[in-house]
This record gives sequence, C-alpha cells and structure tokens, in this order.
Amino acid sequence: MERLDEKNISIFSLLKYEKIKIFIGVLLGIFSGVLSFTPYVILYQMILSLIGKTLNIHTVLMWSLVMVISTILQNILMSATMICTHVAAYNIMHRLKMEALEYLSKVNLGFFNNKSTGELKAALFDDIEKLEVFIAHNLVEIIQAIVIPVIAIVLMFNINLWMTLVMIIPVIVGVFLPTFMMRKYPDLTMKYTNTFSEVMGVTNEYVNCMSIIKMFGLTADKFVGLSKSSKKYTECLKDMAKCSCYPLAFTIVILDSGVLFTLPIGGYLYLNKLISSQELLVFMLLTMCFYRTFFNLFNIAMGRIELNSGLVNIKKLFSAPVEKNSEKRVKSESLEIEFENVNFGYDENNFVLKNISMKIEPKSFTAFVGESGAGKTTAATLIGRYWNIDSGEIRISGIPINELSTDSLMASISFVFQDVFIMEDTLFENIRMGLNVNEEEVYYAAQNAQIHDFISGLPDGYKTKIGDKGFKLSGGQKQRISIARAILKDAPIIIFDEATSYSDIENEHKIQIALGNLLKNKTVIMIAHRLHTIKKADKIVVFEKGKIVEQGTHNELIDLGGHYADMWNIYIQNYVE
Repeated sequence: MERLDEKNISIFSLLKYEKIKIFIGVLLGIFSGVLSFTPYVILYQMILSLIGKTLNIHTVLMWSLVMVISTILQNILMSATMICTHVAAYNIMHRLKMEALEYLSKVNLGFFNNKSTGELKAALFDDIEKLEVFIAHNLVEIIQAIVIPVIAIVLMFNINLWMTLVMIIPVIVGVFLPTFMMRKYPDLTMKYTNTFSEVMGVTNEYVNCMSIIKMFGLTADKFVGLSKSSKKYTECLKDMAKCSCYPLAFTIVILDSGVLFTLPIGGYLYLNKLISSQELLVFMLLTMCFYRTFFNLFNIAMGRIELNSGLVNIKKLFSAPVEKNSEKRVKSESLEIEFENVNFGYDENNFVLKNISMKIEPKSFTAFVGESGAGKTTAATLIGRYWNIDSGEIRISGIPINELSTDSLMASISFVFQDVFIMEDTLFENIRMGLNVNEEEVYYAAQNAQIHDFISGLPDGYKTKIGDKGFKLSGGQKQRISIARAILKDAPIIIFDEATSYSDIENEHKIQIALGNLLKNKTVIMIAHRLHTIKKADKIVVFEKGKIVEQGTHNELIDLGGHYADMWNIYIQNYVE
C-alpha cells in the first residue's frame, strides 16, 4: 500500500484508503436525502386533497403510513451512513497518525528541539481530528447539499422555467457573493492554526514552569511569552470573526428570506394564468428545503477552509528531512569516533561549530569542556545524528554516520542528559523503555544504577506509577533512572551530560557509583561542567566559540598553560574539594 508523504496528503488522496466504506456511506446518504423530500410531497398531496375536497380518513391513514415508513427508513439509512463514514474516518485518522509517528521516528532528533510540544500536538491530534469531522459528517452533507438542490431544480424546471430562475437568484446572491467577501478567510484560518499551535506550546511551558512562576510571584500577564501569544490568538479570532460575521449574517438573511423572492413572482404568474395553484404550491414547498441545503453548504465550506489549514500543518510534519535509509552497521570490534573538518550551524548564516577535527579512541574517556555556548553539547549530539552537518564528516568504525542505519547507530549510543524524560507509567516501564528484556535484567540495571533499594522500598515497588497519588521523583532519582536505562541498553558508546550540581551528598555518591558501573569498558564522551571529575580523562577537548582550541590529558593541558589551564585555575579557586 502506498505510503503517505508530503506530496500525497490531500482530502481525496486520503479518502481512497477507505473508498468502499465512503462510497456506501455517501450512496446511503443520498437515498436518505431524497427521502427528506417525503414530508413536502405528503404535505403537497394533502393540500391538493383539501382543495379538491377529496380528503378522507383513508387518505389520511395512507399518507400517515407513508410518512412513518419514510421516517423510519430515512433514520435507518442515515444511521448506516454515519456508521460507514465514522468507521472510515477513524481508520483514516488512525492510519495518518501512525504513519506520522513512524515518519517522525526517522526524522533527525534535532527537529524536535525546534518544535514545541504544542505545535506537534496540534498537528498530530487537533489538525488530524479535523479530518474526522469532515469525513464522518461534512462529506455526506456536501453530497446531500448538491444532490437535493439538483433534484429540486430538475423538478422545478419541468414545472416552470421562470420560477426556477427566480429561485436560483437568492442562491447566487446569498452564497457566492459572501464567498467573495470572505476571500481573506483562508489566510486568516492559516494564521489561526499557526497561532493556536504557538499558544498551545507556550501554555505547556507555562504549566511546566509553574513552580518557578510561583517562586517569583509572576502572573500569566507577566509571563511574556504566554501574554503575547494569548493576545495574538485573541486578535486572530477577532479578525476571523470580522471577516465572517457580516457575510454569514448576509447569507442567513438572504436564504431565510428566499420565499420573498418566489412569492411575489409566483403570485404574479398565478394571477396572469401562467402557473397553476398546484404548481405555485410546489414551488413554495420546495423553497423551504432548497435554501436550507445551501446554507449547510456555506457552513461546510468554512469548515473545509479550516481543514485545509490543518492539512498544511500535517504536510509540514511530512516535509521534515528524514535520515537516509542504509544497511551499513557499526562495527562492534572497532568503535573509533572521528570528526574531520566538521562545520555545523542551526541556520545557514551562523555556524556554531567551525572546522572541528578530533579522534576518540574505543573504550576511552573523553571530556568536552568550555564555556556555555562554546559548542561542546552540540558536538556531542552530532555523534547521534541529532542534525545533519553542513560540511565535513563524522565517522564511527570508519563509516560516515549518515551512511549508518538508524537502528545500528541508535543501538550503539546511549544518551544520559540532565533533562530526563519520565513517562507517566510504572517505574518498571520507565527503566525498560520498550526493550525486550525480562524482570531480572531490569532489576540488575536498577541495582547497578543505585535506584533498586529506593524502588523496592515503595509500597508497590516497580509497579509504582509516576503521578499516582502525587508520586514524583527527585532530580537525583531521575538521573539514576536514566543511568539504569543506559545500563540496560548496554550500548558501547555513552554520551553523558554531567549534572552541574546534585541535590545532596548522598545522591551525588550514589550517582557516582552508578556512573562507575555504567561507564566500565565503554567509549565515554562526557560534557563536563565540574573540572575535578575529568582529571583522569584519557583526553580533554577544549571548545571556545565553536572551535577546538586544545586537546590532551589534564596534565598536558595544565603544562600547556592555555585556555584549559586558565579555566582550571578559576575553578579551583571556587571549588572546595
């Protein structure tokens, strides 16, 4: 089956995945729509009987029975329509979400650093769920809004041409003129969708930072990002309302007043013997259902515009650059990491790493040091292919990392960063992280990460769920959970972002033991913040303003008397061992 990508994401390309269900649903919807004429037909026949003085109990019972059968049949058909279209809509939504998630799993990790949680949630949930409304509800309504007027027009043309033309005038005025008046609405809807994503992201940030906000006594108004986004969102809604309210009101007035167009003309034609009373009655009855369907069509068109803006955001997800698919694998017997003339920037005009070259030997301990913003963290994350480099080459086992399969590269590297992601799941699952391992292996990893005793002491042990009854982990406990994950994964390369501080001496001691267990016989790259922890490193790489200015052991760099020596002298003046 064809995979979804940026080029084939459209309403019609998505509908084809459930074309049989949608076809059946639409067909049943058309029959249901045709049956909606039944009350008008019955009313017409009853009035004719009254005029002809032929109305009797037999006629009343017959048409009442027709009405009951028609109503039951219409509801059955509409229920079947809703079942078909809803099942189709949910299947398409599920397929789109799963393919979007699968696609995102192939995107460079750096993509997620440039996207807020709100943006991704809006695209994956809010924008995709707009499809459900369109497919499950609007699609059938659109077909009905086209078929019913067409049937009505055909009937009316056979009765009287001029009356039919008169009935069409309000449609032209009430639908097409407001559409022209709302020509800016698609752009405003796109702006609304983007603003909504932005405000979702900032709101997430606001909630996550609540403890800091309370600490400094800030309010929502003083939280600049939220305040600006909320105002921007409000202004966007106002612009949309201004653009749509007058055309919408105009449409309601014109279409609801359609009878004012047909009655005078119909009366004139009747008085001049150009139309019969029965024909005039038919036109009056058809007028009531004829204009109502066009009003539905106008509302659906507005929803379609919003859906299009959502599809634009979904396409953006599928336009993110993916990692090249390759079958080459990391050679476990040779894990040398090499940077050769690497240049990288988050944008084209500003390189944060400039002409970086270095070698990291297998099973060695290498520390990256430098001031904040010097490029050490960026260099470390590039090994895991967080982003594609602009020029140069990074190799593992002599193979450029962009030629390695993603599975092989990710299996070879464990990241232990300061910001630890904890799922709202059990502690067991937070350590296992989807790996195919048994309980004993998880317990072993937790023991080596110095977190087993803490977990075992909890009432529910490893089944304790994060968030239940207010249960949360401290910063040090999160760090040890992260180390347990890395021990369990047992990757040969460890990229470790050293915490700038620990909450207490006991936590620091446990984390140091856990790290000792993790780093045995591994190729270790530490992003160092506390220089006394890297004195025994095999190599220290000193970064300054995106360049490597020095490389060597601690003693070699001290003897060199350069940038690292200056950093060390400042550090020991402030550090009490």
